[in-house]
Amino acid sequence: MTKMIESLYRVMPHWVKNLMVSVYGLKDHIKGNGKYYLLYYQQLSKLQTNGHSNIEAYQKNRLKTLLQESMQYSTYYKKLFDTQNINQVDISAGSANKILNKLPYLEKENLRQYNREICSADKSRPAVGIIHTSGTTGAPMSIEYDSQSKQGTKAEWRRYYDWMGLPKKFKSVRFSGRIIVDPNTKKAPFWVYNIVNKQLFMSTYHLSEDNISSYIEKLNHYKPEFLDGYPSAFHILAQYILANNIKLKFKPLAISTTAETLFDHHRVTIEKAFGCKVYNQYASSEGAPWIVECKLGVPHLWIDTGVFEFIDQSDNHDGTVNSELVVTSFRNFKTPLIRYRIGDVICRYKDEKKKCACGSSYPMIKSIIGRQDDILFTKDKGHIGRLDPAYKGLTGIRQSKIIQKTIDTIDVLIVADKNFTAEIGKKLLQNIHDRVGVNVSITLLKVDSIPLGKNGKFKSVERQFKLESKEL
Repeated sequence: MTKMIESLYRVMPHWVKNLMVSVYGLKDHIKGNGKYYLLYYQQLSKLQTNGHSNIEAYQKNRLKTLLQESMQYSTYYKKLFDTQNINQVDISAGSANKILNKLPYLEKENLRQYNREICSADKSRPAVGIIHTSGTTGAPMSIEYDSQSKQGTKAEWRRYYDWMGLPKKFKSVRFSGRIIVDPNTKKAPFWVYNIVNKQLFMSTYHLSEDNISSYIEKLNHYKPEFLDGYPSAFHILAQYILANNIKLKFKPLAISTTAETLFDHHRVTIEKAFGCKVYNQYASSEGAPWIVECKLGVPHLWIDTGVFEFIDQSDNHDGTVNSELVVTSFRNFKTPLIRYRIGDVICRYKDEKKKCACGSSYPMIKSIIGRQDDILFTKDKGHIGRLDPAYKGLTGIRQSKIIQKTIDTIDVLIVADKNFTAEIGKKLLQNIHDRVGVNVSITLLKVDSIPLGKNGKFKSVERQFKLESKEL
């Protein structure tokens, strides 16, 4: 929606909101359907049953096409290719991967500053829409896409639904950072309905203790087959369901989480409350290639949606290494992302040929850690990724946030319930000390609530200072 329409939407009665969301959903549905959607979906469906060599061959061909098109129609990339003395003949005849490695990284600031020059000027790719990123770094971006990119993304989503075993049509619920109802409203409904896609949008901004029963009542009435969105929202609901011994009147086929780090103890709670498997999925608003979990809970790189490169940060001395992601995406040829430093970190296996027991030909990694800004750093331990094991086995904690204020000081915010004790607090501090080092001062602070970010996301770990370049 445009800003003007969004402003109008906010003051409309609830039934008008439902109508507006449905009209928007119809337009989006029309944009996403077409010949390319069907063709691309068929290609993707066949690829996921092919061997690794066939998927790699497809990736190389797509990369070559992306490089050729970007050189021809993007003034930004044309300059980069000229600087490296690379021409169209070199791309056609040479190794696409070797040519890719000659190009510099695309930094976020460059994508923001040179957006118009990066966009393809190909007249056969007119822009049909703009994606506005959430701006987790404080500076949102707008990414243009064309019809083929839109249809391609829809085909990738459909394959993801197949991956989870969903039928061709299903009722769904989505929790995201969109403001769908007045943030100050105190009474339900805290949701709107897109009748075209049978999709219920639920607000993440109203999940207070006083309101959760309204959410549960609506979910029981609607009986969704699939839920997706922020893991923090599902965890809040799951805790309430389990604490109050609520028996849901529906059982989803799957839940998919994204945009925030999914912690292991959150996954356990959500799966227990909803009685279905939780899949974690990674693909950014900008259009990064996909990382998806298989039925065994192992993340796989969908290398037919792009190229993944890694800047290694720290060795975990267990056969894995924490690495910053650099991505080249096939999802949007209108705004090509080539060697884009997206700012996310994963934990990968040193043995890149390691195979998953699920039998998939797609490469596997150990876990998605999260944003670069959420990786802590101490003198004792260096880079520190996931801290969720510190909470394992502890009760009485409804919500928490770890804030590293300086290299030597950490605050831990806790929203506690009646089961929280001083002994649990001491155990939590000890668990965190075990992971960050004994020379860090850690302060435990009990608070009534922890606010969401401006984009509706919950940051469970935050580093409030920048690292020196030698530490990155």
